[in-house]
Parts: sequence; structure tokens; C-alpha cells
Amino acid sequence: MKVLLLGSGGRESALAYKIKQSSKITELKVYPGNGGFSKSEIIPKNFFDLKNKNSTVQFIQKEKFDLVIVGPEEPLVDGIADWLEEVKIPCFGPSKYCAQLEGSKDFAKQLMKEFSIPTAQYETFNTLQLAKDYCMTHSLPIVVKADGLAAGKGVTVCETLEIANSFLDEIFIDQKFGQDPKVVIEEFLVGEEASIFAISDGEKFIILPALQDHKRAYENDLGPNTGGMGAYSPAPIATKKILEQVKKEIFEKMILGLKEKGYPYKGLLYAGLMIQNDYAKVIEFNCRFGDPETQALMLLIEDDLLQILFESANGNLQKKEILIKEGFAAVVVLAALGYPNVYTKNIPIELNSSPSVQIFHAGTQLNSENQIVSSGGRVLGLSCQDKDLKSALDSIYDYLNANPVQNTFYRKDIGKKAL
Repeated sequence: MKVLLLGSGGRESALAYKIKQSSKITELKVYPGNGGFSKSEIIPKNFFDLKNKNSTVQFIQKEKFDLVIVGPEEPLVDGIADWLEEVKIPCFGPSKYCAQLEGSKDFAKQLMKEFSIPTAQYETFNTLQLAKDYCMTHSLPIVVKADGLAAGKGVTVCETLEIANSFLDEIFIDQKFGQDPKVVIEEFLVGEEASIFAISDGEKFIILPALQDHKRAYENDLGPNTGGMGAYSPAPIATKKILEQVKKEIFEKMILGLKEKGYPYKGLLYAGLMIQNDYAKVIEFNCRFGDPETQALMLLIEDDLLQILFESANGNLQKKEILIKEGFAAVVVLAALGYPNVYTKNIPIELNSSPSVQIFHAGTQLNSENQIVSSGGRVLGLSCQDKDLKSALDSIYDYLNANPVQNTFYRKDIGKKAL
């Protein structure tokens, strides 16, 4: 199988790591990739335009790819799965219609309401004054979400009216997240967060082990929200009872509901959950693998993932469950100083290999001297799988202590809630 992997982050590095273990793979290409991929694997940026349908489809046809795996959400929201379906090239990722589950928070909430999926109560607003009036009449804290894709920066938990009004001004007056703004305002859910992924072929689906991400920049969940500073799996908060409830009340209802509407969901469906009193409610849906959760998850999967993704893309999943290794896996993100705000760039990255720690590149690139330097806020994901969570985390932190990288930082309390 000749495979094209789209994306440039730690998630794609981890997917590539797992895909290369498949007996089915003959060639893997990545676009646009990062500093962790070999030059022979990377397709240069000027070869085609991912925002342009004709450019993308013609290149993929010419290169005769057997499967396209989409890492990030933007190409899915743009409709790449539909473009490739027209020319009968299998694509792992949902259609443009289904990708609105991540592309529009209002769309996702409407479907959850229609399919009776447990989630926070909400209202949607197109005007600033009505949104502000709603906040005034509801108890705080309250959650304000910009409707469209916002690279993880479109959600604010507002503990005061001043914070809510200021964020609403950014959305409606400054148009920080685009023109024609729309906002979803919802009740604040209390509990512990977890993420659960399902791979679907449009009707059948396989659930993957529950994960817990760490969104805040600093220890003890302090500091600004980030794309994620670390994760571990399986998350003990997701008990057998929770997993059964999530399967029946969330994934089954959404996947079968979409099929009945004539829009089968093929690809990875990500449910971000809030768990309280042994019951899960949906905070958000995403239409792709999580980052950094994938960097832990790939170390747990025993099965041939490429085969499963190919079956999903073709609407023909053969397995009812995925084979998972015993024990736990974790990832700790090494971030550039200043992240998630203005951060240091071009940090030289010199790494020693480790028998126990897998290093996934995220925000890295090769410079003109052929050296690996940082290019993004989240630079590396250090991952390990072991018999228990403490052993996995100890290996990662021991590696980080022994191999310091200038102008970077990382959280020292990943997985603390489960230890």
C-alpha cells in the first residue's frame, strides 16, 4: 500500500511510527511533515495546494496513492474526503458534512440535541447584545465558545461577567475568529475530563482506550490553555460503566444518527468528555486523532493500524475491538519558552536515542545547514509505554532531566491524577 499522510505535528509523527510497522506498507509519504521525517518521505510544500481541490486531487491521482490519511482538521472541514471519494481514492477521515462536528460548535450541539446525546445546556447567538444579555441572566462560571475552527483558542471559561463580555467583544467586534461571528454559550460542567476516540466505517465502530489530556501550560492546571502539554492512557476515570455508557449513548447515537441522515461518518470520531458521578457528558467532538493523545495511544496499539484505517475508509471494518498492550502509555510535551503566547523559535534540537522513550517530532524543521531546529510552540512529544503509569512517566522524566534542551519547558505533573 502506498500511503499519503497529511499533517506536520506530533500526531502525524506518531501515526507514521505506527503505520510503518504494518506489513501492508510499501511506501509512506508525508505532506508537509516536520524535522523528524526523512527527506525522502517529505513531499515539498510547492508540489500541490491542499486548499485547492483540483491541485490536490490531480497530485494524489498522479502519484497513485492507495490511501490518504488526514491528520489535522482543516483539510477535512474543507472537504478533502469528498474530493477523493469522487475519484474513488480511499481517505481516512470524515466527509465535509460530518467534519462540521468540529468545524461548527453550533452544528455539533444541534446534532447532540437531535440525537439525545448527553451534553451541557446551551444557546447560540449571532449578535453581541443578545449574547451579553444571556450571560447576565445565567449563573457563573459560564462557557463561551466561538463557533468555527479556532486552533484550540476559541473557548473561554468565564468566571466573571467582565471576562465573558471581553471575550464576546473579541469575537463580535474584533472578529478574532472570522467574519460573520457566531457564538455558543453553555453551562459550565463540573467533573474530570477524558477523551475517547472511535474509529468508524459509517456504521460499525471500534472504541480505543480512554485518555486524559492536560490543557493548561503549567503544573496544577494553571496558566493559559494550550493545544495540550501531555497525556496518558488508559485513564482510570473511564470505568467499564463509563465506557459502556459512552459507547451506547454517545458514539452509537451519533454514528447511527448520521447514517440515517444519509451522511455516514467514516474516520476517527473524538469525544471530549466531562465525567461526574460515573456519568459522561460531551464537551466537544473533534473529527481527527487528538494531539498529544495520539503520541501515547500509538504505543498501546498491538494491531495493524494501517489495515484498520484502510477498512474504515472503505466502509468495511472487520474487527469489533482493537488489540491493546497491557499496561499504560504516557506523553510529555516539550514546549518552547513562552508557549502558548509569543515563543522562542529556532532552538537547536540535539537528541540522544533511548531504549525506552520514543521521541515524536512536532514543531521542528531542518534549517539550511541541515540541523533540526524548533519551528513551533510544541516542539517534541516524549512517550513511553510500560507495565504501570509511574514507570512510563519516570522513564520520560529521567530522559528529560538527562537531556536538557535550552529555552524549553515541560509540565512535571502529567498523569498525577491517576497515580
